Amino acid sequence: MHKSPAKTGNVWLIVLLITITFFHAATLRQGHIWADDFAMYIHHARNIVEGRRYAQTGYLFTPTAPVSPRMYPPVFPLLLAPVVRFSGLNLIPMKLEQVLFFVLALAVICLYWQRDLGREYTIALATILGFSPHFWAAKDNVLSDLPFLLFFYVAAVLVQRAPRDGPTQWPWAILIGIALYLAIGTRTAGIALLAGLVLYDLLKYRTITRITVVALSTCAALLLLQSRFIGSEFGGYTGTFHATLGTVGAHLIAYPRALAGFWVASTQTAFSFFLLGVVSLLSLAGLFYHYKRGLTIVEAFLVPYAAMAILWPYSPGIRLVFPVIPWIVFLALSGLRGLTEKFAPRHVSTAVCAFLLLISVPFVTAYRHTDFGLIRQSTGLPEFNQLCQAVRERTTSQDVLIYFRARALALYTSRTASAYNYQGTDDEELWQYARNVHATYLITTNAFDEDHGFLARYAETHTSALKLAYQNANFKLYRIVGDAAPLTAEQSH
Repeated sequence: MHKSPAKTGNVWLIVLLITITFFHAATLRQGHIWADDFAMYIHHARNIVEGRRYAQTGYLFTPTAPVSPRMYPPVFPLLLAPVVRFSGLNLIPMKLEQVLFFVLALAVICLYWQRDLGREYTIALATILGFSPHFWAAKDNVLSDLPFLLFFYVAAVLVQRAPRDGPTQWPWAILIGIALYLAIGTRTAGIALLAGLVLYDLLKYRTITRITVVALSTCAALLLLQSRFIGSEFGGYTGTFHATLGTVGAHLIAYPRALAGFWVASTQTAFSFFLLGVVSLLSLAGLFYHYKRGLTIVEAFLVPYAAMAILWPYSPGIRLVFPVIPWIVFLALSGLRGLTEKFAPRHVSTAVCAFLLLISVPFVTAYRHTDFGLIRQSTGLPEFNQLCQAVRERTTSQDVLIYFRARALALYTSRTASAYNYQGTDDEELWQYARNVHATYLITTNAFDEDHGFLARYAETHTSALKLAYQNANFKLYRIVGDAAPLTAEQSH
């Protein structure tokens, strides 16, 4: 008895997903990059485990400093909580969970486009996404990007498969509402999916259907429960969300570059430009073929989501457009399949193999130049761990510290910490801010220079207001002398 082609394709897809899982899990790296969003998520998760107030992270919110809101949405910390419960602050189990989120997202993405692409091209879709150096790097960041990608496409699959009439539509509607909430509860920008669902109904059905009303109501009820028991993070962005023509223009340039960088793994060679040309032509062809089928829920979700990404005041790079990437890969593969079926119908399988071979060139090149070892940042830097130990030993729980990576410091020292505004701020404003938050220590570093040396220069020119309490090769801990007035810029010369 022979297996059907569909079943054979599913077996190969499962084998591929297992292979991707082992590849990502086997190449997990110790340490974490300096950007400390991860610390806030982990701190929330620890608070859940230990029964403390969710927002009690020790991070002092700074409206003038572009770091983060007062707290993050609760879904990702809830998912992290079991890992934190059994593994503490060990990042490797959290990264293994990230691998699981990614592979599940791949499975859902393939399920969504399986009917459109067919067996071989669905496997190609999973291969390109699964072995992308960008997604490979994402699994080493304990962030909400991969869970959000999963819930984004879970919601899309549910909308795609849900019946629009009959008694079974109501359970489907509730499931859609739960998926929408999980997306929004993972990343605030997921609120765009609500607008996308309404847009989908209006363009496809010329009305808002009952299943959408029930889904939106379910999502709203869950958001209200979240606000009641945990609080709302939306208010945390007040004062930080301010789009300008400059930021919009920068995003309109940066995001296309980031998406182009996905295809060539950010390598810059003559072959990379050739490959981008090929992909662009295939994507245009895919857009043409797909246009005939009409609007789908993924496009409806992506329209408001892309608008929100462009209006977002900060640019997190390719992370924010992760949900867009599967769609552009689908368009390229759809274009390749359509053109091959029209001009070389006997070589459909050969064409996709050739395309994968082309894609593999920049991917392999990127991996050849990738460091698979320790991430020598944050907890992967011994000097940072030594600093945290010194802070725990030399300060008390009543102290307030100023440090650029305040959230990571708060997590690993259990001290209250605040970031600072280095953009357009002078020394007097920094001193006044330190007094306003009752800061008792500040920390300078040469391990990274994102503030362009602002705090280090401040410490060097205000020695009467600061007393060195600890230093190592990368960090200096200063105690703020409370009754000493800082020198002004004129007095320091």
